Amino acid sequence: MSHLDKHLDSKLIGLQDLGDAHLARVLYPVDRAGFEPATSTLQGCRNAPNRQEDGEKRLILEERDLKEFKEFLELNMRLSPSTVYETVRIARRFLRRSNWVVSAETVKEYLREYLNRAPWTYNSQIVALRRFIKEYLKRPELITPYRRAPTNDVGIQVKLPTIAQIRAGFEAQRCDRDRALYLFTATTGLRRGEILHLTKDAIDWENRCVKPNHHTRTKRSGITFFNEETEIWLRRYLSKRRDDDPRLFIISDRQFRKIWQRASEAAGIKITPQILRIWFSEEMGERGIPDRYVDIFQGRAPKSILAKYYTTRGIKGLKRKYEKVKLRILEC
Repeated sequence: MSHLDKHLDSKLIGLQDLGDAHLARVLYPVDRAGFEPATSTLQGCRNAPNRQEDGEKRLILEERDLKEFKEFLELNMRLSPSTVYETVRIARRFLRRSNWVVSAETVKEYLREYLNRAPWTYNSQIVALRRFIKEYLKRPELITPYRRAPTNDVGIQVKLPTIAQIRAGFEAQRCDRDRALYLFTATTGLRRGEILHLTKDAIDWENRCVKPNHHTRTKRSGITFFNEETEIWLRRYLSKRRDDDPRLFIISDRQFRKIWQRASEAAGIKITPQILRIWFSEEMGERGIPDRYVDIFQGRAPKSILAKYYTTRGIKGLKRKYEKVKLRILEC
């Protein structure tokens, strides 16, 4: 009897009563549960899972693998909650379309569906699958052949909405929370993640100032402001809340996406937090605000520069710069 036969015999002892999934996990022990060789001397064993005949290896996963993946993103990679959510969402979509099989073929077929989509959309799939397949499953050979699509950020001209179109997007919202969040996004120039992580104590109502305490490995927060219109709707929304949640906005990911879907449909042009962030920057520049102040508002300034403005005098000075623009959405 060969060494391989002895090894397989030892694995088969006492497995007669195990279910298909558990049997497969024990029969084919590798780094991750469910790794299945395409050919084996166990071809005729009872309960052995189906196998491909071309020698390809594949992983068969289940829902609990996604739960473990979520923990991996949180604890090992230390990603923000919004990034964890989006990464797991893409991984789940891939697994559902591939019938929970991870292989070179299923990866290729999944990415093929995104070839004609926007480069950023395709790239978001690549980034999420790299975290899932390369970092978590430890199968880099399945995803490393695929490269991110070139975006040519410098040369791309983003079509920005007009004030009238942004106003139409506001009017399409259906509740005070969504109206407040929409105006807050447009008049602060903050990123999506910064807004969703804001707590109520980050608001300096006296100066209509926002001091986000949201820093990631690649992004830092700045000091920004909002206008009178936003203050009215924000106070109106908060006055109706009867909860103790410290978050400034209580909203699900689906509800958040709906805001921008409604706004884009009403305005006849794509409106997203990122587009409003660019629009904010352009408005500031066109109305004479130097880039160094826009960088402070949008969190691009070095920490050494930001530290100089975390004083009463510094906040007052920044507020004067912000109010010089006289940013208005609902009134012109």
